[in-house]
This record gives sequence, C-alpha cells and structure tokens, in this order.
Amino acid sequence: MAAGLPSQFCLTWCRENDLDLVAGRFGADVETGLRATEDDIEELEEDDSVEMLYLISVGDWTLALEPGGYQGSRSVVLESVSAGGLALSVFWNGELDNAIGFAVDGELATSFDITDLKRRSGADPDVLDEALAELGLRDGLSLDEIKARALALGEQVSGHALTPESLRASRQAYQISDPLPSPLVPADYLNPREPFLDEPAFVRLIADPSPAAAPELLRELVATVITIADLRGPLPEDVLRLLDHGERFPGERGTLRSQLWQEAGEARQLSAGSPALDLTSHALVVLYRALLPAPVEAADAATREAVRLRTATREDGMRLIVLNRISEHMERAHRRQKPHGL
Repeated sequence: MAAGLPSQFCLTWCRENDLDLVAGRFGADVETGLRATEDDIEELEEDDSVEMLYLISVGDWTLALEPGGYQGSRSVVLESVSAGGLALSVFWNGELDNAIGFAVDGELATSFDITDLKRRSGADPDVLDEALAELGLRDGLSLDEIKARALALGEQVSGHALTPESLRASRQAYQISDPLPSPLVPADYLNPREPFLDEPAFVRLIADPSPAAAPELLRELVATVITIADLRGPLPEDVLRLLDHGERFPGERGTLRSQLWQEAGEARQLSAGSPALDLTSHALVVLYRALLPAPVEAADAATREAVRLRTATREDGMRLIVLNRISEHMERAHRRQKPHGL
C-alpha cells in the first residue's frame, strides 16, 4: 500500500540479470529500451495504447514491473523468462483475477489463483507448499493480506527484500510491442489427440485464428460456459441470441451487461461455501465480458476470465484453454493490422 501499487499489477522475479535478454523474452522491443526516472515514467504512461515493461536489477535477479499489465502472468512468458533459471510472477486485477505462477528452466511448475490456493495446475503443483506455509499464505485471509504474502513469496524465492523504494528505483523501460503467442493447442492435447479438437467449430477456429473469426469464438465460448456452469433462465439465452443476431433495440447490449454484472455480484455474495454459486458468479462475468462491443477485445477479456473457471472435467478446462489461446492469436493479428488502418 505504501508503494501505491495499482489495482491491476503484475510483478515478475527472474533469475537473470541481462535486462535486454529479459525484455526480449517478454516480447518487448529491445530497441525501445531507455533509462527512466519517476518523471520519465509519468510521461511514458500518458499514451495508454502502449504496453510498458519496467526492469530493475536486483543482484543476479531482475524485477519486471507491469503497472496495468499482465504479460508475466501468462504461462508462455513465465516459461520464456525462466529458461536456464527461475521465474515467479504475482498478478492481480481487482478481486476477480489474481494469480501466482512459478516456472523452472522453461517449464511451468505451478500456477494458481491467490484466493484459491487448493486448486493448482502445472508440472509440480505442490512445489511451493513449504514456502506458502512458512509465509502463512492461505485461504481465508483478506485480499490485502493475501497480496502482501504473495509479494513476500517473491522475496523468499529471490532472496532479495522488496520495499517501496525498490519499486520506485530508476529502471529500464521497454515497450511490449509484440507479446509472445502461446501455441494454439498445448502439446499434451495432441498425444493422444483430444476428440473435441475435431469438432467443427474448433477445426474452423484453429485453422483460421484471425480477427474475423472472433464472433464465432465468442459464440462457442459463451455456449461452452453456459453448459459448464449450467446457467439457466432468459439472461444467458438473451446473450446467445444477441451474439447470433445482434441487438433488437439500441442499448440492449449495455442493458444485458448491467444485468449480468448485477447477477454476478449477487451470486458472489451468496457463494460462501457454495462452489456452484461461485462458478455461477464467474460464468456470468465471462458473459459480461463477452458482450464488449469490439469482438476481438471481447474475446480476449472473456477467455482470460473463462480459463479461471472451476471446471468439473478436464475436457471442459482444455476447451477453455484452447479458446483462450486462439483469442491471443486473434488479438495479436488485430494489433498488427492497426498501423495499416484495418
């Protein structure tokens, strides 16, 4: 709190002190690197269309700060920056999107929501158990207490103290001009090949992950999430109808988004001890984000929320992960089109 960290923030510790190397592994343009003070940073951030990465040397480690960013929370980035060493990221965005990821020598060891420590994924999900217990990082704490202990985990892994002063230190600033894309389909889904990959919608989306296919991805995502969460009633049906046929009247999209947000909040308040209501709340947020006006932006926001759903089956989780990765490729292609006015 003393450091004034924003509501959306990602901090990544990398055991590598070559700043240009770390920047490149984040997908940043090394040619944009410059030494930046507090005043320089304020000027750099006036252009909110540019995603900034700030790197600070701490012994043989590098601290990567992304105020308002999230690249360090992505498995493909963590695996990239951990090559030959270690990397740990702490990410939060309000109350609905918070995560810790830990990678060792190019492989994601563990990843989990900081408000749901029991549900983890990765090659070695329990690798941080001893450190979490020592720090008292556990379910049931307030969000501020969880964030503080999550940052302390970075101190413990790196062996370097984290202070408000260290986060304000002069740093090397880079622009993330071309974020790393994840493979459309994780390798372990291909051997053996998962049957859902051969469903017509997935075949089309994997073959053509272009921005023009964003509406079809949104339709597939929303239908999948409605099934996973067993959402019933007119509201999810209205969302599907709008995605299929557009607005029946001006402002319908905004009205539906308001209703989804309200119902998600009500379900979240009632969800204590009820996994079903917690799933309902998160699923409604996915639908809320899927109704953003711009299809590519909606696909990016909705799929990033969807991959955090508690799915009952492995296949459901895999479906959401593939849709998320397809959306990443769409967003990247869309971003590359912008300079050409498309």
